[in-house]
Amino acid sequence: MFLFFYNFFLYLTSPIIILIILIRVLLGKEHNKKYIEKLGITNNIYKKKNKLIWFHACSVGEVKSLEKILQVFLNKKYDVLVTTSTLLSEAYVKKNFSKNISHQFLPLDLNFFVKKFLMNYKPNISVFVESEIWPNLINNCRQNNIPLVLIQASFSDKSLKRWQLFKKFFKNLLESFDIIIAQSQVEKNKLFKFANIKIHDVYNLKNSSLKLKVKISNVNQIKKEVKNSFIILALSTHVGEEKILLSSLREIIKKIKDVILIIQPRHPKRANEIKKIINNHGFKFMQRSTLQLPKKNTQVYLADTFGESGTLISSANIVILGGTLSPVGGHNIIEPAQMSKCIVIGKYFSKIKDTVNIFKHKGAIKILENNSKLSKIIIDLYNDKNTLKSIGKKAFLITQSFPKKEKEIVKKVIALERKNENSKILV
Repeated sequence: MFLFFYNFFLYLTSPIIILIILIRVLLGKEHNKKYIEKLGITNNIYKKKNKLIWFHACSVGEVKSLEKILQVFLNKKYDVLVTTSTLLSEAYVKKNFSKNISHQFLPLDLNFFVKKFLMNYKPNISVFVESEIWPNLINNCRQNNIPLVLIQASFSDKSLKRWQLFKKFFKNLLESFDIIIAQSQVEKNKLFKFANIKIHDVYNLKNSSLKLKVKISNVNQIKKEVKNSFIILALSTHVGEEKILLSSLREIIKKIKDVILIIQPRHPKRANEIKKIINNHGFKFMQRSTLQLPKKNTQVYLADTFGESGTLISSANIVILGGTLSPVGGHNIIEPAQMSKCIVIGKYFSKIKDTVNIFKHKGAIKILENNSKLSKIIIDLYNDKNTLKSIGKKAFLITQSFPKKEKEIVKKVIALERKNENSKILV
């Protein structure tokens, strides 16, 4: 019954949804050519050479976490398709993944679009990441005997609250998955408590993600320009966090003579908005997208480019994790930890709670009680270089201790496909 009303609502509102996509194209928020893939149209007529495994991951963080496991499937001679929903995630796949991996945007969850998508690709296995629950996609995969896997399953309390009225349908959708791997023990317990869902394993792919690429020549350039300045990197910042950082910087420069704050926004298109905030605070700044490098007298460096996180982290003395100073929930702390950086986070880390708790227990992270303490913590760490290095070293050692279960997961997924190897798509 829910599926009927869900589809009725989608068809009723589909003209508005399509209009919104077209408006977003004009505003530069959708790909000006590939946006049609969201409408079930593709110029890429897939010619199947091997068995195809299809992964869907919505945004950049989820896509990054797939890099290792995708390579394992490529090594096993699978064709690999990755679908995403955002411009940044598409750009990341194009720039960082093997050319043997196909990409397209996920079609809207209308039956007609979904059927066209499945008819074109005929995947042997479908793998969804985190909280990507699309009723028509799942239903059509189930009807056509395509094995379904949900990896690093994670649902916010807000999301589960929305499903509360349709708990039975939500449970039914999750039971369609042949394998569910929760992101953490907390997520496993949450799903079991909410809908009595069986979870087959617990593993966070981000904990064993590949080390970010670093352009040593760029790092050396930055170091040469700023000489011995203390570099603070605010990584993946969100709306509201820049004001907090710049207010703290005003206090920091009173105690630290040579200091530079690098701001790398999660969404580089916010650059003009952030420039206004920097100007309002009266700081001297340089901008990465205009090919400027920070100078000795630069106070703020706006790193408004994409795909340079590894270089920026490598350049920094300390990393403040964005998405934790405002109620976003946090981002991947493994990336700076892999480079032995001392990481400072705010109190909003609900999305990475399990990982943060491991770091906290080992004394490998600094957690703010409130944002007003940020400047003091930075100044204290600057004055105590031994503690700064010790925290970074402990963080690195934690990243080396995480289990590597990608190959084990791949075996489980392939076993599912073998059970269905004689099945055919019926759409």
